[in-house]
Amino acid sequence: MKYLNISIIIIFVVALSACNRDEIFEREQYKHIVSLLSNKTEGVFNIFEEELDLGEEPSVGYIAASCGGSLAITEPITIHLVKDLDLLNDYNYSIYENRADLYVKPLSPDRYSIDTLQIIIPANERNGKTQIRVNVNKLSPDSIYLIPFRIEQTNCEINPTKATLLYRVYMKNFYATNKTIVEYQHLGEMSVGGGMPQVTMMNKRVFPLSKNTVRMFAGNQPYNVALINTWSIKAEIGDGGKVTLSSWGNSNDRLQITQIDGDEYYPNVFMIEDLGYITYKTFLLCYKYTEPNGSSTIVKERLRLEYKPNLDKK
Repeated sequence: MKYLNISIIIIFVVALSACNRDEIFEREQYKHIVSLLSNKTEGVFNIFEEELDLGEEPSVGYIAASCGGSLAITEPITIHLVKDLDLLNDYNYSIYENRADLYVKPLSPDRYSIDTLQIIIPANERNGKTQIRVNVNKLSPDSIYLIPFRIEQTNCEINPTKATLLYRVYMKNFYATNKTIVEYQHLGEMSVGGGMPQVTMMNKRVFPLSKNTVRMFAGNQPYNVALINTWSIKAEIGDGGKVTLSSWGNSNDRLQITQIDGDEYYPNVFMIEDLGYITYKTFLLCYKYTEPNGSSTIVKERLRLEYKPNLDKK
């Protein structure tokens, strides 16, 4: 009988231990934890990159959150956000250390509005979001624009590694984006100082400026950040694809651009070029640029970028 009692006690302890393990397992499996959604990380920093359309005032984006766990939530979760400039300071120091001249500044509040700094995840749902409206027109394609957010309070457990978010704004139009490197294939000819034309081939970077305006370097000058204010030209696409070229920026050493119209093969137009087996976005341009030292060069160029309409619509 004594041994029987001991056996019963052992069985009871083992069963209780198993129940405790099952309870812990189930609790961990079903536990609800909220996170701010991001699509990129830089070190410990979560970044949500959003590509917004130029020409729309304002462009609409979203800040989103999700709730993890094995089972759906039965009650709504409310997440209160605050803008956190300390987060941006930490990011700057982490990336650029003491080079304060490179520090990223927050996007000016007069450039965006937020419906509410609350995200609500409804019952039986996994995700919630709040809308942000950003005026991306006249923003520089060369600058970084961030808005820092942090979860201040919520009625649910917070994932500590996903409690903050840097919302980054990119801009795009039909011709280019600054989220990725857009390079058109350049093929043309250049005549320096009235000399014999020389054939040129290269890849040329193109940047969006407005709904119907892009920026590029003149001629076959390789892209260099330090030369943006000197070598950039602006191309505005008008009705029927007519392109108007002009100088870009206001630096004293910028190129002077003179558009040359009337060329049969380079009539200063943009068009969709369908070759049957491949389609291109194509610029056909003709212009003269004059450097500050008085040297002038005539450029005739075709710029092509492969275009897949079905993919572009996604």
